[in-house]
Amino acid sequence: MARPKKTENAVARRDELINASAKLFNKLGFQRTTVRNIAEEIGITSGSIFYHFDNKEQLLEAVIEHGMTSGLSIVEKQLLELTGPLSRFHGLVLSHLLALNGPPGNAHNVSFREWGSLSQKARNRLRAVNEQYRNVWIGELTNLKKHQRLKSDPEFCRRALIAALNWSPVWHKQTSKQHLEKASDQFCAVALNMNVADFVDQRMKE
Repeated sequence: MARPKKTENAVARRDELINASAKLFNKLGFQRTTVRNIAEEIGITSGSIFYHFDNKEQLLEAVIEHGMTSGLSIVEKQLLELTGPLSRFHGLVLSHLLALNGPPGNAHNVSFREWGSLSQKARNRLRAVNEQYRNVWIGELTNLKKHQRLKSDPEFCRRALIAALNWSPVWHKQTSKQHLEKASDQFCAVALNMNVADFVDQRMKE
């Protein structure tokens, strides 16, 4: 079936399908969600979906890619004007929390739960995007190590901290930016084995 040209309407419809799929995959799970469910969510016929995606598996890949690229965009924007190592670390953690608790949140949750549902080829394609995000984290954590702020191994710290951040929506129900900024201070202080007040004070003085 011929794909529609990338007109403004076609792009908007594709984005709408990705967002609807992310919501339903997160709520019902990938296997239980049907193409009809997705079509009904945005008020189109099931067949219309196949003008944009070949199958449900391709939609899953698009959802996970959306979560990854959105997260990368958020962190790049957040770090743009930050210079000090502690400030950039805080911005990095805050970006992750903003992504989890903002519009890309459904897509992020789907990526955690449904990575195994992707084909090997899809995983290989997405790893390039994932590697970009990993490199941002390693760069900031290595900088903390250089400034003698981080005592642990940067890669191990990255894995442990991201795992903790990914589970934070389960127990941290406050989602305003103010609360997420405070939560970021707490995460950073724990990672650097510091008192929260000391971390905030030193971050503000950079």
